[in-house]
Amino acid sequence: MNGRVARRWVVGMLVLAAGGVAWSWTRAGEKTPPPGGPKTEKLVGTWKLVAIDERDAEGRPVTPLDYGPEPIGMLMYDASGHMSVHAMRRGRPRLDSDDVHRATPEQAKAAFVGYGAYFGTYEVDEQAGVVTHHVQGSLIPNWEGSKQRRRFTLAGDKLVLEPPEIQAAGQKRTRRLTWQRVSAGLITNHGLTPKPCGLITNHGLTPKP
Repeated sequence: MNGRVARRWVVGMLVLAAGGVAWSWTRAGEKTPPPGGPKTEKLVGTWKLVAIDERDAEGRPVTPLDYGPEPIGMLMYDASGHMSVHAMRRGRPRLDSDDVHRATPEQAKAAFVGYGAYFGTYEVDEQAGVVTHHVQGSLIPNWEGSKQRRRFTLAGDKLVLEPPEIQAAGQKRTRRLTWQRVSAGLITNHGLTPKPCGLITNHGLTPKP
């Protein structure tokens, strides 16, 4: 094989290899594309929960049965298409100890019902005004592997998410969750007192100003 033929053979093999990689990404069941799908930079960041507007089937304002009148929470979207969200009721009853296996059924129920959390990836349909959370792990086992669709509205530093109609103790309810963007360099201390945050390195062991 002379030099020119060898070069053509190498180029041809590289083209075939590249085509095989692209084909393997698109073939159903072979591999999953990178996470997230379509996104918008407007959602990327950290958001704190500031209010939940919940309504009963007659449209009357009601207090959320799970999170109570003054819930707190944190929502995060990153640029790679991953997300995580936590929300909880303030003042949940404390357990007798940190050993959750020794909690009474009543204590375990109060802790579970008063907290919501899941993580996964997300994609945004800006035209429809919908963000879809692809749940990978959740406090509610039924949500694992599900797609949680939320209508969203952005106005300044406020983000409003509206899930589909929910069931609360057998009652039909709707809710709107309002989130506020957390400024870079601030830790909100559960949304109560903003505090400046320095650069943390070495896995949080050695803070630097």
